[in-house]
Amino acid sequence: MSTEMKIVYADVENQLSEMQGAIEALDPKAAPPITGNALDVVTKLTELSTQLESLLASYQKLLINNIQTTEKSVQFIRESDEKVAAGVSAAASGRGSAMK
Repeated sequence: MSTEMKIVYADVENQLSEMQGAIEALDPKAAPPITGNALDVVTKLTELSTQLESLLASYQKLLINNIQTTEKSVQFIRESDEKVAAGVSAAASGRGSAMK
């Protein structure tokens, strides 16, 4: 069972960029309310439309926060990976010269 984790950073970053673009394209603005109509159905539809607008705006903020968190996590993993690689490289160089 392998515990190795492989990340293709360019692929992750491309997907995050695509998600960011889709989120920015999301327009949570509700249609303007119907005026001049006193039906209860129209009033209820206007209320639902306003609630949906609020829900979509909250969802958009949540997605943006998730993308930012993911970007920070990927950056942390990349930096950690580079530090480990540098440590392994230094240790291998040190051992190699000690064996000679």
